[in-house]
Amino acid sequence: MSLSKRQKTLSAVFLIGLVALVADRTILRPQGGPRAASADPLPASAGGAGSSGSLPGAQEKPPLTAAQRLDKLVSGKEAGSEDLRDPFSLPPTWSDTTAGNGERTTDPVGGFARRHQLRAVVVRGGESSALVDDSFLVPGQSLDGFTLVAVGSRSALFERDGKQVLLNLAGP
Repeated sequence: MSLSKRQKTLSAVFLIGLVALVADRTILRPQGGPRAASADPLPASAGGAGSSGSLPGAQEKPPLTAAQRLDKLVSGKEAGSEDLRDPFSLPPTWSDTTAGNGERTTDPVGGFARRHQLRAVVVRGGESSALVDDSFLVPGQSLDGFTLVAVGSRSALFERDGKQVLLNLAGP
């Protein structure tokens, strides 16, 4: 029996998927599986502190359901409920500048310098212009609310609300 090129390709894809599944379940994540992702409470470890499973004759409380655990969290009876955070908010390390209370503050100068790059400076006679990202600007034109004030031999000076930012050409 001879296999066609298509059958060989499908067999190879199937085998690669099978090897990836085995590697995922055994090497990369041996604790994985349906139990690892369930909302059921974790079983008490044998011999752990506070576990009554190791004492003979001790009655174990039935594990709480997910609804009961959520009710405890909402009512504030759960330990550590004051340290809860919004799971959909970005972590503070993702923002460049944060105030002490967790609110994001805006740094227009730093943001402008990070978003834009001076790629070239063109001087023709008495006129000069700057190539910032993909657009040529002459003094007096604006980009993201910043006005190009001056163009040097290797730099461009922008200003907004009395704050200035200098973009320099990259390289030597």
